[in-house]
Amino acid sequence: MMKKIIILFIATLLCGCTQKAPDETKESQYKDGTYETTAMGYGGEFQVETVIKDDQIQDIVIKEHNETPSIGGVALEQMIENMKEQNRYDVDTISGATRSSQALKEAVEKAFEQAKNNS
Repeated sequence: MMKKIIILFIATLLCGCTQKAPDETKESQYKDGTYETTAMGYGGEFQVETVIKDDQIQDIVIKEHNETPSIGGVALEQMIENMKEQNRYDVDTISGATRSSQALKEAVEKAFEQAKNNS
């Protein structure tokens, strides 16, 4: 009887002492990099460069575009700030520049699709 109690005690100790180590090697959802995509805005096609690092939007740069500077240009800058702050591409569109806003969202979404870590 004493042997059973000792074995039970040791088994309890062994089970209680094992602890799973925290997962320090959590895999990123997106690959770091700079992704170039195109968007079809109100003034035509434009290039968008999206920089992703550590699953975060680091920067979004719009290359030459033909959007109206006082409307589409301002809206695009606001959208970029919102995307960076919220770390997502699906932010509210800017009233009065719906086509430009939608085009930017689509371009950044394409960048995220390219960056998706499939491993």
